[in-house]
Amino acid sequence: MVAKQQRAQKSTSRASNDSEAKFPYTTKPASLRRLLKEIPKKPKPSRFDRDLLRSWSFGDTNDQTMLRVLKAVALLNDRNEPTELYSRFMNMDEGAKALGPEVKRVYAPLFEASLSPFQESNERLKNLFNIHSGGGDRSLDFQIQTFKALCENASFDQASSSASVVQASGVGVAAGTSASSGPMSGPVVNINLHIHLPENKSRRDYEDIIEDIGRYIFGREGGVRRD
Repeated sequence: MVAKQQRAQKSTSRASNDSEAKFPYTTKPASLRRLLKEIPKKPKPSRFDRDLLRSWSFGDTNDQTMLRVLKAVALLNDRNEPTELYSRFMNMDEGAKALGPEVKRVYAPLFEASLSPFQESNERLKNLFNIHSGGGDRSLDFQIQTFKALCENASFDQASSSASVVQASGVGVAAGTSASSGPMSGPVVNINLHIHLPENKSRRDYEDIIEDIGRYIFGREGGVRRD
């Protein structure tokens, strides 16, 4: 009887610690890393359960704690069935980009406190989790390791918020132009070009300068010259 009460107290204590944790976690973060690598290599299952995990060589009982993490980042629904995001994550070329926004959603307080929390030092990352999460030391460590495992398999595109500034020497009128006006592939980069025109030059000289900028910076062929 006493033994049962002690087990019940331990179980209650564990549940209390888990309820204090603000972020999802698995007690097998190494397994989560491996599972996320395996997903693109396996046919999409109809449902995740103990039998499926075992068939994928995840036979430890604690491996099932990975499922609550997959549900938190919307790879599985409440019935442990793969979602549309799961299908996108299976794409080996685009999967990391698909997972990135979900990781940012789940861990929003971390991304509000740091531009790139996944690149922070272990000490700084632990400090962020101390501030924004909860639970005992062990569950806090599991939360951090779970976060790292997810980030290692996600992509966070920050190119849209960046801009490149090109200074052209010898070229005092400021002009704005965009590299998106020509055919290109990949992300669009906006370039603010400041042109400092030399004094005492003819119109022909100025046209030569503009034409060289177009040719050597933007890769455009020269237009029709008007003498």
